[in-house]
Amino acid sequence: LYMSYNTSLYTIFVRQEDEHVLVHGYTGAVDVVSDEIATYLRKRTEIEEYSEDLPFSKETYQILINRGYLTRLQPLEEKERVQRMATLFHRRTQKQRSFLFLVAYDCNFRCPYCFENEISNNGKGWSKKTFTKASVDRAYEAMSEIEPNQDLHRKTITLYGGEPLLRRNKDVVSYIVTKGKTLGYTFNAVTNGYDLEHYEDLIGTDYIKRLQITVDGSKEKHDSRRTHYKDGGTFDKIIDNIEMCLKKGASVSVRVNIGANNFEDVKQLDTFFKERGFFNYQGKFSFYSALIHGVEDLKCNVVMNGEEQSKVKGIEKEFEVIDEGFYNPDSQYINFKAEQQRFMKGSDDNNIVFHHEEDNMRLSDAEDIRQINRAKYIDMHITQKDTHNLNSGCQDFGVRKKIMRAVEGKGLMGFQSTFCGAQNGMIIFDPCGDMYTCWEIVGVDKYKVGTYKDEVVFDQDELDRWYGKNIGKTNACSKCKYAFFCGGGCMVQAIKEGRGYNSPYCDGLPKTFHAVVSDVYNKKLKNTMLVTQVT
Repeated sequence: LYMSYNTSLYTIFVRQEDEHVLVHGYTGAVDVVSDEIATYLRKRTEIEEYSEDLPFSKETYQILINRGYLTRLQPLEEKERVQRMATLFHRRTQKQRSFLFLVAYDCNFRCPYCFENEISNNGKGWSKKTFTKASVDRAYEAMSEIEPNQDLHRKTITLYGGEPLLRRNKDVVSYIVTKGKTLGYTFNAVTNGYDLEHYEDLIGTDYIKRLQITVDGSKEKHDSRRTHYKDGGTFDKIIDNIEMCLKKGASVSVRVNIGANNFEDVKQLDTFFKERGFFNYQGKFSFYSALIHGVEDLKCNVVMNGEEQSKVKGIEKEFEVIDEGFYNPDSQYINFKAEQQRFMKGSDDNNIVFHHEEDNMRLSDAEDIRQINRAKYIDMHITQKDTHNLNSGCQDFGVRKKIMRAVEGKGLMGFQSTFCGAQNGMIIFDPCGDMYTCWEIVGVDKYKVGTYKDEVVFDQDELDRWYGKNIGKTNACSKCKYAFFCGGGCMVQAIKEGRGYNSPYCDGLPKTFHAVVSDVYNKKLKNTMLVTQVT
């Protein structure tokens, strides 16, 4: 421990006009402070004991300590605390098992960005493979073999594909959900929504109670991207089926995939859904947008002109670059080597070993494109949202929910040390008898974590690669002030970019984080000081 106090390296400063919102990266504190206090903390001056010369009262001084903004921990001790916390959070989330049934790989749509395009070389016969009643029975048996304690099973099973709710899949899907109901499960489905009228008797609170359905913008834009292999346009039929599901009492979440060419379509859809009366189904209907990764990203090179490039460089300068010297309060990543040497008063002979200091934490070309789209996306969904009166949700990594939970005093900040269920005990059963943990790479043999056809046999090495990763084991993430808000990013996207299993995937989180916190400040926190105590 330091003998004196110093500003925690995990303090995030969100500038406002004449105030700052402070957010602490591992205590979960959220506070509004004066510009004078923030300016002092940003200098990271050592405080041996309280004195009247400090720009805050003794009471505020003690609050800053209690919240974690002032700490006696050495730089590497702070990093080690984050790593220990990440391990504890990960153990907690791995206790429960969640299960998905990938009913079939086949799909009646031909969307340009779908994962199926990457595995189409497996052949048409392979894609036609569908669950049978016998394989359904075997999957339910496997669930109990994997986790005998039924109390640790999440009681909602997700149906996935391909397209799980194809018309021709009706019999086996009916068997899945009726058998599952007798075992105490209910169901969600990720579906394109095209054949839903054939499932009307299975939709509702008893069986398939929640559906995620994709509508990619206006009718014209949607029909150009999400086409039926035989019938062509799909928009009108999907909208009618959404209405049917809502009338049956099911919850419907509409996802809008956003690329470079359909940002404005979210506004059109918002108006359209209002006119159809979907928002009248309060608590049952919602829609949100999500930036897609894949071929649409590659098409975004057309916007890489000089003006857009300068915006990217601005983002990189503010959030990504590691200061070669000492403390940089606006850097996303903490230079622990420099900070620890500063603690040791500049001595190089301190017997400290730094591992993996060469982690790639700068923006790649692919990330440049994402940053451009992320900036546009955030501008529309957060900065300008009130101007457009949008009802859509935003792909904000859960930041708003976490911040609001803290400032409203509803509990501790909802930190996460992993990105998604693929790292936390999720198992996907496919119709071939294989198991995966991530639905983005199903059907690719090298990523399967085991088989269940005759008996449950895990590939322990592959399983450990997925279940073993958290931000504490990723060097770049444990240096990042924002890591507990995103969980390290999507593993699959990092793998696809050639970074490997244990690498970060930073998808513009700092930009999103600052926009969300500023929005919460303007709507709820303005003209308050030291507003919450969540430690």
